[in-house]
Amino acid sequence: MKARFGVIGFVVVLALAGCGSSGSSKNSSGDNGLDSNTTVPATQNAACKTATLSSPEVGVTDKTITVSTLADVDNGFRPGLFKGSWDGMKAWADYVNANGGLACRKVVVKTKDSHLSADDTKAAIASSCTDSVATVGTTSLFLSDVTTMNNCKDKAGAATGLLDIADLQTEPVQQCSPVSFATLPSTSSCPYSGTGPRTYKVGQTQYDYYFNKYGKDLHGVFAIPKDTNSTITSSMPIFRAENQLGIKSDAEFGVSGLATQPQYTPLVQAIKSHNSNYARNGLDYKGTVLERKEAAAQGVNDQVKVWDCSVQCYDKRLLSEGGKAVEGQYVWLNILPIEDKGSNPMLDAFLQYDKTPDGFGAQAFVAGLIFQRAVNDAMAANNNDPNAITRKNLLTAVKGMHDFDGGGFVPKIDVGAKVGSVCLVGMQVQNGKFVRVSPTEPGKFDCGGDKPPVTLTIDAAKEYKG
Repeated sequence: MKARFGVIGFVVVLALAGCGSSGSSKNSSGDNGLDSNTTVPATQNAACKTATLSSPEVGVTDKTITVSTLADVDNGFRPGLFKGSWDGMKAWADYVNANGGLACRKVVVKTKDSHLSADDTKAAIASSCTDSVATVGTTSLFLSDVTTMNNCKDKAGAATGLLDIADLQTEPVQQCSPVSFATLPSTSSCPYSGTGPRTYKVGQTQYDYYFNKYGKDLHGVFAIPKDTNSTITSSMPIFRAENQLGIKSDAEFGVSGLATQPQYTPLVQAIKSHNSNYARNGLDYKGTVLERKEAAAQGVNDQVKVWDCSVQCYDKRLLSEGGKAVEGQYVWLNILPIEDKGSNPMLDAFLQYDKTPDGFGAQAFVAGLIFQRAVNDAMAANNNDPNAITRKNLLTAVKGMHDFDGGGFVPKIDVGAKVGSVCLVGMQVQNGKFVRVSPTEPGKFDCGGDKPPVTLTIDAAKEYKG
């Protein structure tokens, strides 16, 4: 049971550290912030007026296109964990259907709960193989068996595979699957057996911000989610990249996702004894709240210049539960924050249709936009034929998608090559609110001067000394 809960800890820390190619801080989608591939092209609207629609693929009828969204929601460890992914995908479907649908059809989203269970995840994939054209917005932490996904048969009986566009890819087998792609590509080398050395790429953007603001003499204490091998091996490349950039490790502690505030006492004492000015917690927002509260109790909150975190801390519960203890907390995102409302039409569309928006919902909405682009590209490549929506054609479209930015909602990523972006948005907790600090202009991303990511090859499991 601890193992399952602990995986929640790091969530997307690897992807959100910024990885992959450089990009531009400017909106790359034009003056209105919209990409023609996230709307319905006029040529396809014309085709819909004359086409005789058929049922060309599993999950595609003459009236609907069905996708499934797998997410860990109901569980005994963190109830409602990734419900935001369901909400974000439903919001995307509502947005699409209100604006003409896809390939002359209505979009239907089936929500399937993987319950933080490898068996339930496997079962959800199997059912999706029989009733959906793709899985989109996948947020299942225990997707450790991709056999069915890779070998799923299409309507013609060929083992084409089931296209997966994921919010998260926590397991190497999913990251390296030929049919799985992500809104947050990890840019870790494939193929990979799951053990031994692996090559990782980690962006420099947030660290350059810290160095420019606080100087290069940063050293600190790291909290590593220790409950499973996957939480450890997903966290260590980030921390070792930070070391390589010059942030020294004063101490490293393995911490369980079940830890209570008193269990953070040794960690905070290490911050005090080493006079550390940097601290990073690789667990979920709750771990950061507990560490910050313990730091406040021991009087070291002001000693630390940089309290560092990624998207898992972009959670209103960090503010409500942390209170004054989390003032100054940094949070880095690779998606426009909710606070940017009014600066980007696609962000506004998300906020219009998702009434309970959160970070995972935003990522799921982006996953939907990737699928939408794939459908439009598949049609365009086949003489605007709305009956060209097959798993094979969709996979071809995704593999050829190298310039996606969701209408400026995210920085440009190479979806097909599984290469992310170094561009991020830096937020800081100020007076109980998330405030944009890098760059300060809404609708823009900080690309760290377009510096290439740090590349390192390590055996992440052996690097753990917590």
